[in-house]
This record gives sequence, structure tokens and C-alpha cells, in this order.
Amino acid sequence: MPKENKDYFAKTLEKGIRILNLFDENHPNWSLTEIAEQLKFNMTSAYRLVNTFVELGYLKKDHQSKRLRLGPMSFVLGNRLLYGFETNKLIEPLVDEIHSRHNISIDVTLFHSRQLVKVYRRETSNTLTYRQDAVSELLYCTASGKAVLAFLPAEKLNELIKSQSFTHRLENTITDVKVLHDDLERARQKGYALNNEEYINGLIAIAAPILGRPTKYPLGAVSFTSTTLDHTLAGFTEQYADVLCDLAKRLSDVCRGSDG
Repeated sequence: MPKENKDYFAKTLEKGIRILNLFDENHPNWSLTEIAEQLKFNMTSAYRLVNTFVELGYLKKDHQSKRLRLGPMSFVLGNRLLYGFETNKLIEPLVDEIHSRHNISIDVTLFHSRQLVKVYRRETSNTLTYRQDAVSELLYCTASGKAVLAFLPAEKLNELIKSQSFTHRLENTITDVKVLHDDLERARQKGYALNNEEYINGLIAIAAPILGRPTKYPLGAVSFTSTTLDHTLAGFTEQYADVLCDLAKRLSDVCRGSDG
């Protein structure tokens, strides 16, 4: 961070936000000690911040276990942020149109730092039930992650690839860097990335990047998902790749307009 920005950086606020960011679907509750250890805060600092959030209603403490959960004000804040997010007002009509016309499951994620943040989802009634994090750093084994990686500048791409865990989740999960680079090159040539049961068993996906201006740096990705019960990956791609790429272009246009 440039020095002039550091001079006006509120470290206490940053610590508080890091605490709230710990709470998600996979980690709905934490103890004070776990929070301090996870974020490498001293106990006094962690207690002061946590107690403030409890008093304001953003965290709730169980009186018996002393474990902490998100409080009602976090729900209120989340909804205010979601509905006040200008880009969503531009994204939703475009996604809804394609969802209605093709009856297909669609996810829109935005890319920040090294994470994908899910901002909108439409799913079909027969969608395979699965849980996927709203915020994820798993870029190597998801279609959206690979769509972003494929269009990053080489330096940023190599940095992010080094940060990936390459955990062998399923038989088709790519765990070799060279194989991933080859897969990303194919994505660059085609304009979209594939996921062939690499993240969740029975789930296939195709994703195209949402590109900013003027450098066409990836702002995120839009993905279509289906199951192996409904489609083969080849058939799914043949049927929907053009629709996906057209939607990605339209989303890129509106996102470019919203980012100035």
C-alpha cells in the first residue's frame, strides 16, 4: 500500500472487519480464543473488538458456551449492502433474462484480490443440491476461477497459482501446474473455461470472464452449471457456450460502465 494511503488507514477498523469476515457457512461460530489465534491478535485487542460488536448487535454470544455468532445487525448490514450494490441492479436483469429463456442455473462472481465473491445466483428447480462458499479462494478447480485465471496478466497469474492448494478433491481435479496452464490456454483461446466434475461430484460448469476496461482485466466471471444426469460436458458446452459468452460480454459492458 502506498505511504500516502497508509497515513489514512484505520487499523482498528481493518481488524474489526477481519473478525466479521471469519464468520461464514463453514465457520458459523467462533470462540474468542479461536478468533485471536486465527487472526494473530492479542487477547486484549480481540476481546475489545468482539465486545464492541456484541454490544452493537453485530455479534451474539451464547451465554453458556461463550461462542460467538453473527448477530441481527450483521444480517441487516448484509442486506443493506446487497441491495445498495449498484452493480447488482445492472447484473440481475441480464441474468434473469437468460435464466428465464433457457431455464439454466447461472452464477455471477466478482474477483477481488485473490478471491471470488458470489454476488448473484439463479438456479433451476432441479439443480443439484450443493454448498459452495459465497467467498472462495479456490480458483484452480472451479470454472469461474479458471475463467478469471486465464485472462490475468502473467505476473498476477503466476502469483495466484502459487497460492493455490491444489488439493485433490475428485478424480478429475487438476493438481499439476503444467496441466492447469494448458487448461487455461485452451480457455483463453475459446473465451470460456470448463469444469468437468473437478469441484463437486456430478457437477459440470462453463464460465466466461467479465472483463473491465481499458486493459480487459478480469472483474469476475459468469458461469452456467448443470449435472451429469442432465448433460454431458461436451453437449452442455455445445448448447450453451455461445449464450454464455454473449452474456459475459453484456455483463462486461455494464460493469465497465459502473466502475467509471
